[in-house]
This record gives sequence, structure tokens and C-alpha cells, in this order.
Amino acid sequence: MSKNQKLWTKEEGLFLKKQYGQMTFQRIGEHLNRSKESVNKRIIRLNLRNEENCLHKKWTTEQDTFLKENIDIMNNREIGTHLGKSPSSVATRIKILKLTRRETLRRWTEQEDEYLINYYGSKSLECISRRLQRSMAALESRLNRLGVYGVRTYTGNITVYELAKCLKVDVHTIYKWIQKKELPHKVTRAKTRKFVGIEVSAFWKWAEQNKNLLNFSKIPTNTLVPEPDWVKEQRTYDYYNRPKYEKKQWT
Repeated sequence: MSKNQKLWTKEEGLFLKKQYGQMTFQRIGEHLNRSKESVNKRIIRLNLRNEENCLHKKWTTEQDTFLKENIDIMNNREIGTHLGKSPSSVATRIKILKLTRRETLRRWTEQEDEYLINYYGSKSLECISRRLQRSMAALESRLNRLGVYGVRTYTGNITVYELAKCLKVDVHTIYKWIQKKELPHKVTRAKTRKFVGIEVSAFWKWAEQNKNLLNFSKIPTNTLVPEPDWVKEQRTYDYYNRPKYEKKQWT
């Protein structure tokens, strides 16, 4: 053993035994701050690679049951995501169990994707599941595939930083409006922090009463949808009444 080689602790050994077969060597190494090669060597020293506990962990009865119940409504990738298995592992298991899909899997349509994105956060997944006739697991997998995540999606609100970017103002200006101008907002608490969310429709109602605080000519059309009809007229008004020596960008 070299002088710089870090000794394995008892806690690391227990973690390795527990996660071996469930996590890849790379992920185990990242968690323990060790290299993939170091993890592999430790597995050999602990004699973990045997028939009873191998890298390709055996499928459990619960996993097989889930596979049988969802094979006709989920593809291999979606099933694998739910079970922590690769698509190829799912395909192999289907062959071993001699399962067949009754019909070709129904592909997601643009209308279904639009409905899922629009109502996710305002309606429960159970409600969306009944409406689209898709399983909860299929909905969760589709959301991941569409890259739908974060507080904005979950609550249906836009964050303070996103609003500031849309309005071309500093984020501290938004906080100032919240504190002194009664801009409607809602605080959402996550696991490790809290977020300030602002509903788009509520913002437009507030903006209509506080037109003097904004320069609507700087806000691109349909940046925040649905955009009220009065915004177009206000945008034109602000453009022609902007300060004479307003700083302009070179074309």
C-alpha cells in the first residue's frame, strides 16, 4: 500500500456492501470520493462478486410483478427508470419471463404532452392519469423525458428570477415591488430552501394598476402568456414616450 493511499473505513465498507448491485461503480465512487478502479478492487477484496450477490442484481418478485402489470402501457425505458434498471435489462427480463405486449405501445401525442405540461402542478397526477388514460409511472417518466422539473412546474408559478429576466429588470426590483408595491406572490418551501413564486395572471392584474413602474416597450411580445390585450397598446405608448436620451444599443 502506498503512503498516499486512503484506507477504507468500516462505514465505507458497509455502504459498498449495501449498494453493490444497485449502483454502478462510478456512482459508488462519486459518493465515497474514490475512483472506479478503487471501488472495483475493494469489491474483489471483500469477495462480493459471487453467484448470490453479483453485479447484475437479481430481479425481485415485486419488480417482476410491476413489469407484468405495466408492459402494455410503458416502454422499456420507462419501466427501467421506475425500477432502476437499464432498458436492455428490462428487454432481457421480458424474454426470460416469455412476456409479450398485446399491441404496439401507444405513442405520446403533441396534444397529450401539451395537456400534461399545462396542468401539471394545478391538477393532481391522479386526475391527469384518468384524463389521459395513462399510468402514474408513465406520467412521471414522460415528465422526465420532457425535462419538466423544478418549482415553477410544480406550482404553476414563475420564479422571481425568471420574471426579472422576462421584464428586463434587476431581480432586486422585483423584491422591492413585493415589499413596497404589494406584488402578489406565494412562498413555496422545498427540502432545503424556499422559493418566491408569482402567478402570471396575477402579475398582469397588478401590472395594469402599476403601469408607471414598467417600460412595456422593453418586454418582448408574449414573453409572459397569456398576455392581456391592453399590453400591446401600452407597449406602443411606452415606446413613443420613452426618455429622449434613453441609452440605445448600437445596431
